[in-house]
Amino acid sequence: MKIVFMGSAEFGLPALEMLLKQHEVAAVVSTPAKPKGRGLKLFDSPVTEFAKSRGIDNVLTPENLKDSEFISRLTSIQADLFVVVAFRILPKDVYSIPKYGTVNIHASLLPKYRGAAPIHRAIEAGERETGVTVFRIDEGVDTGEIILQKKISIGDSETTPELYERLSAMGAGALREAVDGLTGGNVSTSIQNQSEATRAPKLTRQEGHIDWKLSSTQIFNKIRAFKPFPGTYFFLGGKRINAEWAGPVDADSNTNNPGAVITAKNDCIDVQCGSGTLRITKVKPEGRPSMDVRAFLLGHSIAEGTVLE
Repeated sequence: MKIVFMGSAEFGLPALEMLLKQHEVAAVVSTPAKPKGRGLKLFDSPVTEFAKSRGIDNVLTPENLKDSEFISRLTSIQADLFVVVAFRILPKDVYSIPKYGTVNIHASLLPKYRGAAPIHRAIEAGERETGVTVFRIDEGVDTGEIILQKKISIGDSETTPELYERLSAMGAGALREAVDGLTGGNVSTSIQNQSEATRAPKLTRQEGHIDWKLSSTQIFNKIRAFKPFPGTYFFLGGKRINAEWAGPVDADSNTNNPGAVITAKNDCIDVQCGSGTLRITKVKPEGRPSMDVRAFLLGHSIAEGTVLE
């Protein structure tokens, strides 16, 4: 099958690699190079970088997906299928070009967690199960007909980067099945149940600020979910400190002073939450590397009852 792949993030690389082995990838579409670092040097997206390393000459990085020249170039390729993984929202003039349409790999069990951050939001919500969905793109955001889904359990302490890697590999396998089905003409799709839909909006920096009125389990889930961005943090003496790792203790017990330090000694800092206690074991002070609490406490004395902000 002749395919155009569209994506920008590392999440799509296993899928692209699979397509290169089993099909004809006629072109790759990704985001334009972006300035990074203090020198603002331009860097290609992970997908563009990967495509170039595999000798793909036809790599397109349009600023505007509605540009007529870009659409004309896509049309001239005469691809059978477009595959989208972690990319931008496509206009109808683009996703309707190929004869088999355009399919997307989404890192959730749609219609749950539609949007930009499905992995983060599933962990944040304390979900025990998630998966990937291959679906046909339509005019909505992650609303198209489902071709197939694969489920996977979420580990009790699993973080976003860990789950991201597993779902990325699973997505490639699901895509292979979907494309084989389309090629053989034996795909049956199902319509999403709109009443079960939930959102997975993009993360913001402000969300990482710990609200100690939440339960220790809820805060722990945020710590797992918000890696590497935006991180979870609190303020001690006006200075920001990231809670790099922690765990809930006595998760069901009620407390009356959320944010108050119960104890800070040896290798942990125990903090009262809305219910339960959060035991912090690893921190990252502002402007310094990540460290165990034991090392942090060598240079910081935290009195019992101190309220973390």
